[in-house]
Amino acid sequence: MKRVAAALLLLASAIAVAAWSGYVFRKEMDKLSASLNELVDCSETCSDAELAEKTDMLLSQWSSSSRLLHSLVIHEGMDELELNITALPLIIEHSEREEFRLKCIEAINQIQSLTLAEKLSLENIL
Repeated sequence: MKRVAAALLLLASAIAVAAWSGYVFRKEMDKLSASLNELVDCSETCSDAELAEKTDMLLSQWSSSSRLLHSLVIHEGMDELELNITALPLIIEHSEREEFRLKCIEAINQIQSLTLAEKLSLENIL
């Protein structure tokens, strides 16, 4: 009886950890996606200084959450997302705004793909 109880306790713990990590991952990715959408909108209307400031805010947001995200998801897509986000300040300096918008949109698409790939569902488990 003790073994069954221990097995059920371990199963419940594993499910709780999986649900918690999925929630945290989705919450962080949603925040990053919202910031990137804001950057796309800002790139059409804001000045260069405002755009650079908002991009720096995104980078600080990324740096505060990247360690957690990398520990929750070991995925090549996360590395590509990091490259796109960290390249944004240089794109502001050396390229056109259209290229900046395209990089932001590419990062948003990567976030959506990663979120779908890590979604807690029967398809992803099997």
